[in-house]
Amino acid sequence: MKYVIGVDIGGTQLRCALINSAGAILAHTRTRSHADQGPAAVIGRVLDLIAQIQAQVPSNGQVLGIGVGAPGPLDPEQGIIFAAPNMPGWNQIPLRDTLAQSTGLPVWVDNDANAAALGEWRFGAGHHAHHLVYVTVSTGIGGGVIIADRLLHGRLGAATEVGSILLDPARVTRWEDLASGSALGRAAAAAMPDHPQSLLHTLASPTTITAAHVAQAAAAHDVLATQLMQREAHLLGIGFASLLHLFSPEVLLVGGSVILENPTLLEQARTIAYAHVLTDLYREVPILPASLGDEAGVIGAATLALEAVGCR
Repeated sequence: MKYVIGVDIGGTQLRCALINSAGAILAHTRTRSHADQGPAAVIGRVLDLIAQIQAQVPSNGQVLGIGVGAPGPLDPEQGIIFAAPNMPGWNQIPLRDTLAQSTGLPVWVDNDANAAALGEWRFGAGHHAHHLVYVTVSTGIGGGVIIADRLLHGRLGAATEVGSILLDPARVTRWEDLASGSALGRAAAAAMPDHPQSLLHTLASPTTITAAHVAQAAAAHDVLATQLMQREAHLLGIGFASLLHLFSPEVLLVGGSVILENPTLLEQARTIAYAHVLTDLYREVPILPASLGDEAGVIGAATLALEAVGCR
C-alpha cells in the first residue's frame, strides 16, 4: 500500500496525518504550535509529529512523500516561506529542504489555503469542478483558486491572497480587515459600550469578545449580535461577488470556522453576492460550504503530495 503524509502548519496548532490515495485518514496526531518560540522550535515539533505518523505506517506500506500546508506568502517551487505574519521569525525559511533533509522523503510545500482548495477539488465538495474558488473565513480570510484543474499560483506562488482585496481604498481597508472572524470580534467590541443591554456583555467583555460569542448571541436573538451578523453577511457577500467576477468558477466553496459554525451566515452572504453580480452568468455559480471541515488542512496538504507523485 502507498501513502503520503499531510502536515498542516498553523499559528495555533500543528496537525499531521497518514493518508491513502483515496483521501482517507489512517492515522492522525496534533500538538500546539507555540509559534512564539520561533521557526526552529516549530519545525522540531513538526518533525516529531512526522516521526509519530511514520511509526504507524503498516509493515507493507510505503510513504511516497510529505505534503505541507503552511502560512504564506511562500514560494511553492522552492518551498521557502517568505513571511508568515502570525508566526514570528518565519522569514525566508527553507521549509521544504529542511524537512526533506531530516526525513529523507520528498516534500512539497504550498500555501495552506491553496492546499485546502486542492483537497476540496480532489476529495471534497468541488470534486467534479475544473474551475473552483475556495475561501476560508476564520481568524483571517484566505483562498485558493483552481483553473482548468491546476492551482493558480502566479509569480512566486503569491497569487490569490483574496483577503487582501481592497474594499475601502480611501482607508486602504482590505476584505480581511472587515469580514474575518477577528474583524467581527473587533466590530462587536467597538459596539458593546453603546449597547449595555446586549447579551454580549454576559458572554464576554469588549477585550475578550470573539466571533463565536457574536454568533452565540445572535442565535439567542440578541439585537446587536444579529445586526453584527447581518453586517458580516453583507461584507462576505460583497467579497464573494468580486470573486465570481474575477474567476468565473464552476463553484465557490467556503470553509473556515466562521462559516462552518454558522450555516445561515452563508445563506445570507450568498443572497448578497447574487444581488451584486452583473448578470445571471454569475448567479448560476453555486456558493456552497466546503465539505472537508476540520481536516481540510491535512487532507489538502496530503493532496499536494498525491498530485506530485501522480497517485490516483
